[in-house]
Amino acid sequence: MPYKPSHVANSFLVRANKEGIEIDHLKIQKLVYFFHGWFLAVRNDPGVGEYFEAWRYGPVLPSLYQAFKTNGSRPIEGYATDLDQETGEYRALMISSEDKRFTEVFEPVWERYKGLGGLQLSSLTHATGTPWRLARDRGDVYVSNEDIRTYFRDLVLAEKPSQAAS
Repeated sequence: MPYKPSHVANSFLVRANKEGIEIDHLKIQKLVYFFHGWFLAVRNDPGVGEYFEAWRYGPVLPSLYQAFKTNGSRPIEGYATDLDQETGEYRALMISSEDKRFTEVFEPVWERYKGLGGLQLSSLTHATGTPWRLARDRGDVYVSNEDIRTYFRDLVLAEKPSQAAS
């Protein structure tokens, strides 16, 4: 079952705060996108339960845009809030660190991309042959999950030999 984008984003924000790393709106969009892509490649399921749109600066989830747009290009200081089904209150919710299905993808994505800024991450999504580029070239509104899965599976396969050597 896919995760709610705001919960994934909050998980990245908590981790960033613990490590003293700033995350702006552009970076959180791309981190959630990369999590989604790696999740599709490794688990063969979507990482988040919404479709990414092919916006000018790369793949974007409108729900995350709405949650964090007031930050502009400044570092995000708060969290996205959602209705807690148990308490009926709006709170910042995230994925439990006990969720191994989540953490086995989240951890390597965090380690791989945490040191890059939003513009650097955006540039990675703009390269020739990326799912975002394919969507933009076709004039599609949404970035295809099948294109995302294929692209990230190729990345996984390209890394397998180097992992075996270490």
